[in-house]
Amino acid sequence: MSPTTLVRALKKWWWAVVVLTLVGAAGGAGVSLLMTPEYQATNRILVAFDASAGAGPAELVQANNFALQKVYSYVEVVESPRVLDEVIDELGLDTTADELARQIDVTVPTNSVIMRISATAPSPQDAVTLSNAVVDAFSDVVVQIETPSTGGTAPVRIESLAAASLPEEPSSPNLLVNIALGAFAGFAIGIIWIAIAATRERRVFTGADVASGDVAVRTLGTVPATSGPADLAVLADKPLSRAAESYRTIAATLGRTPGAKVGVTAVAAVTPRDASSALASNLALAMSEYGARILLIDANLRSGAISTSLGLTGPGLVDCLTGAATPVDAIQTVNGIDVLPSGTTTESPAELIASGSFDGIISGLRRSYDIIVVDAPPVLPLSDSLFAASAADTTVLAVSAGSVTVTQLRTVSDTLSAIHAQVAGVVILDAPLTGVDADVATATFRDLKPSKA
Repeated sequence: MSPTTLVRALKKWWWAVVVLTLVGAAGGAGVSLLMTPEYQATNRILVAFDASAGAGPAELVQANNFALQKVYSYVEVVESPRVLDEVIDELGLDTTADELARQIDVTVPTNSVIMRISATAPSPQDAVTLSNAVVDAFSDVVVQIETPSTGGTAPVRIESLAAASLPEEPSSPNLLVNIALGAFAGFAIGIIWIAIAATRERRVFTGADVASGDVAVRTLGTVPATSGPADLAVLADKPLSRAAESYRTIAATLGRTPGAKVGVTAVAAVTPRDASSALASNLALAMSEYGARILLIDANLRSGAISTSLGLTGPGLVDCLTGAATPVDAIQTVNGIDVLPSGTTTESPAELIASGSFDGIISGLRRSYDIIVVDAPPVLPLSDSLFAASAADTTVLAVSAGSVTVTQLRTVSDTLSAIHAQVAGVVILDAPLTGVDADVATATFRDLKPSKA
């Protein structure tokens, strides 16, 4: 998955990341509210070694080193059953030494003889009481351990530096930390979900998407997006526009495509969302500029988009297929090219296209025109276009940027290959000019200016 694909997915599903982040933050806050508050009280004590009276500098250094060595071993003594069992008996706790050890935290700064003994409990007073009890029991055990077996006093002394005070705020749960962790978890889940979704649903925006999708078709070109509905006669209405120039480029590329026979060219949308009629109409207009005799056939009998947009009425292809009219009677001239409209509305378009009459009409018209452009129905989910593609020499697929997945395009390509229809390539319509979805080739098109006389 490329960074562009991920950025594109973020643009589409950013709201999901926001929602999951907010849900995670709310979850963190909810957990904090459900958790039992815990308070922590801390005693600071000093472990000292009693040097003999009149000891010299060397003996004092030795005494300090002795205390440093002892203090680290005392960390385990504090949390040992010998100390904690005494605390349990003194406070009358209903617990075990192992369980109580989880409420005790002992820390010793580096190269220090100071110990911090912290106790955690459900209330401030219980935390102070527990911490003090642990210090008292620890002091007693140290005296017992360090007292010589031959009698005398212990050389180690435990001194209190700071007694435990009542905590004002609970040590846990930390509301802000839990909210932050919940929000981060929600954000991470959102990003992972988007990455998975982007990998599964790869939509076609540029020629690079077609090339990387393992689709056995090439990209003939792209048509830049314009405001409003697609203009079926942009080469006649706005001949100097960037859209008009893109259609000319596609016509030239199609004409120069190796192995492509453009005598009868079917233009089919991959899905009903793709405006293939604008491509077919403008492709015919562009080819006519090269001096070829062009016929445009509106074979999309379900919508008749070309006939409706160009305002064509009267007999058409349906009438020719049923024998009610001949192509000579039905063909009309619009914007300098001949057009065979769809004609009378029919309830069985697939049956009419599938009939041998359609192939016969195409064969008869070949003698009168250099190029015939057939506006076919969408390949998915209709069968009409398969019969139209079978009658044509080559087929051009039309997709609107972002409306078709690579899987759908591959399915259409494989379907047409199965019936031995020659696919010249794909044209991407409504291609964005800016942003992560912009195609470099599309962005180079510019509106032209009339040349000065």
